[in-house]
Amino acid sequence: MRTIKKYVYILLPLVTIFGSCEDIGFLDKEPLSTGSPDNYYKSVKEFETALMGCYDAINMSGLPGRNVAMGTYMYGLQYMLSAGTDELIIGPSAPAGEGRNQYGIANYNTNSKGISDLWLAYYAGIMRCNVLLDKAVEFDVSGEQGQAQMTQILAEARFLRAFFYYHLASLFGGVPLNTSSSVDPLAPRASLETIYTELIIPDLLFAKDNLLPTAPFAGRASAWTAKGYLGVIYNYLAACKRYAAGESLNFPLNSFQWVDAGQMSSEAKDILQDVVENSPYRLITRYDYLFRETTKSSQQEECLFTAEYALVNGGDVFPDINYLFCPSGNVQNVGGSWGGYRPTIEFAKLYNRNIDIRYAHNITAPYTTNIEKIDNVDYFVPGASSGPEFLNNQTGKYRHMAPYEKTIRVNGSAISVPLLRFADILLQYAEALYFTGDEPLARSYFEPVRERVTSGSNSVDDLTAEYNRGDFIVELLEERSRELCYESKRRIDLFRFNKLNDAIQALEKKDTGPNTRVRDLQTNWKPYKIWFPIPLRETGLNPNLANNQNPGY
Repeated sequence: MRTIKKYVYILLPLVTIFGSCEDIGFLDKEPLSTGSPDNYYKSVKEFETALMGCYDAINMSGLPGRNVAMGTYMYGLQYMLSAGTDELIIGPSAPAGEGRNQYGIANYNTNSKGISDLWLAYYAGIMRCNVLLDKAVEFDVSGEQGQAQMTQILAEARFLRAFFYYHLASLFGGVPLNTSSSVDPLAPRASLETIYTELIIPDLLFAKDNLLPTAPFAGRASAWTAKGYLGVIYNYLAACKRYAAGESLNFPLNSFQWVDAGQMSSEAKDILQDVVENSPYRLITRYDYLFRETTKSSQQEECLFTAEYALVNGGDVFPDINYLFCPSGNVQNVGGSWGGYRPTIEFAKLYNRNIDIRYAHNITAPYTTNIEKIDNVDYFVPGASSGPEFLNNQTGKYRHMAPYEKTIRVNGSAISVPLLRFADILLQYAEALYFTGDEPLARSYFEPVRERVTSGSNSVDDLTAEYNRGDFIVELLEERSRELCYESKRRIDLFRFNKLNDAIQALEKKDTGPNTRVRDLQTNWKPYKIWFPIPLRETGLNPNLANNQNPGY
C-alpha cells in the first residue's frame, strides 16, 4: 500500500440518513448542504461523498441528538470486545457504574447505553449503505471510467454493510436483516444462518471480486481487506460449530449447527493463503510503530484496515486519550490516560518478559517524565512493570506524542486504530492450516510473529520453546492474546472456542493488585452473558424483539 503523505479532513454536515460525518482522509470533498436523498445522488462524486458517511459509522461519535461514541470504535466497542475477559479488568478504584467500566466486570444489562449506542450506530451505518445501494440502481452512469468508479463504490458499501453486520452478529447473535432503505420497524430477528449466508458472506465475496487491489487512501477497504475478513469469518464460523459456541443456551436463533466446519476451514485456508502469499502487506520491523500517533505510514504497511484519525484538526472529532488503552498520566503534561483498566495477572503471565519485548510495550507502569524521540517527535516514556502482579500495571499499548507536539487538542488521540493487520492474518492462516490437517506448517506461522519481538541476544527458537504447548489451540489463543491484546479480538476468540465462561471463572481472586476486581467480575458474570442483550430501547419499540430476547435477560 502506498504511503499516505497528507491527510485531508473536512466535516460533512450531512443530515437525515447521514448524521454528522468526518471525512477520515480519503477524499477532498466539498461540504454538502442539508437535504434529503431524493435530491442527492446525482453524480459519481455525490456517491463518493455519501460513501464517506458509511465509513464514518465505524468510529462515529454522534447521531443527530445522541452521542454514540460508547458504542463504536471511537471508544466503547473496544471495551466491549476486550474487557471483562482474561485480558482486561477494571482497576481497583475504578467506578463500576454506567459507561466503559461496566464491561470490565460484566455489569451490563438491557438498559446499558453503550450497548444501545452500538445498535443505533451500526444500524445507522447499515442504513447509509442501503440508501447508497438503492440509489445506485436508479443512477445511470455513462462511460467506462464512471462505471468503474461506481463498481468500486458499490463494493465498498457492501463491504461496510458486512462489517457492521459481522459486529452485530458477533455480539447479539441473530438481528433484524435490513437489505434496503425501506425498513420494517417491526422486523423480527433473523437467524445467524440467514445473516451470514444471505448477507455477510455474499457482500464480502462481492467486495473481494470488485474492490481495487490497493485502497486509494488509508482507512478504505481494498480487495485484500475483504479477503482478510472473509478468512476471519470462515475461521470464526468453523470454530463456533466445532466447539459448540453458545449451544448450551438452547437458543436456535443463535445456533451454529448449520455450519459445515470442514468447508469453512478449507475456504479460510485458501483465501488466507492468497493474502499471506500475494498481498502487499507485511510485518513491519518495529512492533511499537503499529500503535503510535505519528507512525501511520509504517502502520499502513501491516494494517489491512484501520479506523482512521487525522494528525490535523478536522472538526475536533477525536477520541479522548483519557479513555484509551495507554499508560496513565496527566494528559496535559505527558499525554496519559486515566488508567482505569488493568491487564489481568493471567494475561501478563503469558509473556516471558525477559525474552519477549511485547511485555514491556503492552504492560507498563504510569508515564515518567523521560522522553524518547520517534522519527524526531517527542514521546514521554512510561515506567517499566516490575512483573505480572505489580499493583500499578497499565495497558501501555497505544502511545501519544508529547502534548506540546500536537496540532489537535491536547487530550485528543489521532492514533489510527488497527482493525485487521497482517500478524492477525498469519495467525488466522495458521488456524486454518491446523484444521485442514497440517499442524507442522500451521506451527511454522507462529515464527514470523515471534521473530520480530524476540529481545536482545535471544533467538526466536528460545521464544518458541518457551511458548510451546502440546495443544495447538491453547498455544494459538495464547499467541493471539500476546500479539493482539486490547485490539478488540479477545472476547470473540474466547467465544468462538467456547472458552469465555471458563476463562473468566479461572481468574484468580486477589485482595490487592491487578486482579482486585476479579471477584466483582465473577459475581456479575453469568454464562448467558456470552451474548449482549437486545437493548431495552429496541425491545420497547418492536414487540417482535421483545418476544425474542437473548436468554437470561
